[in-house]
Amino acid sequence: MVVLPGYKWLEIVPGRRGGRPTVKGTRITVDDVLEMLAAGWKPEEVAEEFEIPLEAVYEALKFASKALKRVVVVAEAPS
Repeated sequence: MVVLPGYKWLEIVPGRRGGRPTVKGTRITVDDVLEMLAAGWKPEEVAEEFEIPLEAVYEALKFASKALKRVVVVAEAPS
């Protein structure tokens, strides 16, 4: 298991869901949570549906936000 500093509810377990971050003790990935939120579910509904703490839903959002900030986008101007 890989410890994610600053996250109480998220973990990375090699071999579980392709090594993607999951909610501790589950197979629910950060992207599972994001997909439901993007589909219009409220955070409370996601937590209830997956039977996870609401705090875990917010941690998934925090993780995704920080991951996007680490991505470098290189774009060329159209010619």
